[in-house]
Amino acid sequence: MNKAITIPDHLESIFRGVQRAVAAGDVGSIRKPTRNAKGDTVKWFDLAANEAVCVYLKERFPHSTVLLSEEGSPREFGTGQPEFTVVLDPVDGSDNFARGMAPVSMAVALIPRSCPISVKSVQYALVGNLVTGHIYIAERGSGASCDGKQIRAGTCNILKNAMISCEMNHFAVRAPLANVLSLAGGVRSLGCATQAITLVACGSIDAHLDMRDRLTPENFLAPSLILTEAGGTITGPKGEPIPDITDLTQRFSIIASGSPELHAVLVQQLKDDTVCT
Repeated sequence: MNKAITIPDHLESIFRGVQRAVAAGDVGSIRKPTRNAKGDTVKWFDLAANEAVCVYLKERFPHSTVLLSEEGSPREFGTGQPEFTVVLDPVDGSDNFARGMAPVSMAVALIPRSCPISVKSVQYALVGNLVTGHIYIAERGSGASCDGKQIRAGTCNILKNAMISCEMNHFAVRAPLANVLSLAGGVRSLGCATQAITLVACGSIDAHLDMRDRLTPENFLAPSLILTEAGGTITGPKGEPIPDITDLTQRFSIIASGSPELHAVLVQQLKDDTVCT
C-alpha cells in the first residue's frame, strides 16, 4: 500500500522545487528586478523561487490556500473556501545568495484560515537550507526534525558560555546590546534570520537576537514553530509575546533562545535597550 502523502511531504517537495529553480540560474523568463512592498530589491532568484511555489500550490497541493509572500500581492490557489494561509519567504539571505555566500534559506509556514496570522497559530513549518539542502520541519504538537531526525534546542543557561547570533545590518549597536555581545562566549552575524532561528532549534547556537525593529513576519513565522517544538523560546525584546500580524510589512525585534534560563538572562540584560537604526 502506498504511503499517504502528508502536508510535511508536500512542503519538502515545494522546497526541492525551489532548490531546482534557483540552481538553474535561468533568468530568461523572469522579469527585471523590482522592489517589493517593504522597499527591498526583488532579484531574479527571489522571483524564480516564488514562481516555483506558486506552480506547486496551483498544480499539486491538495488544499486550497491563500499565499502571502514578500514578493507579491496575496494569491489564492485551489477551489472552494481556502483552508490555509501560506506565509512564504522564498529566498531569505538573498544578499548572501547574490554574493555566493551562505546561509540562504527558504521558509514556509501554514496557518489555518480560521486563525489569526501569529506565531501561536502556525500549524506546519519548513525551513530549507538552499546551500546544504538540510530541511527543518515541524508540525504543532509533534516536535521538530532536521532531515528526519528529531532535534532539541540547547540547554546553555550562562551568557559567558553561549554562542549567539545577532543581526547587525542597518543597525548601530547601543550599550545594553553591546554589553551582551561582549559578555557572550561567541557571536556570529549570519544575515539570514530563518536559518539563525533554526540553528537555535537544533542547538548549534544558543540564541539569536534581532533588536533592529526591522524583522518582517515571513522571516520568523516558520522557524518560530520549529524552535518552540524543539523546546526553545521566541518573544519580543522585553520577553513579551509577539503580537498577531496584519501584513508582511510589519517590523519586529525578537529574542530566540534555546533554554528558558538563557532567555530570561537576555531579556534582563536588554531591558533598557532602545532601537537605533
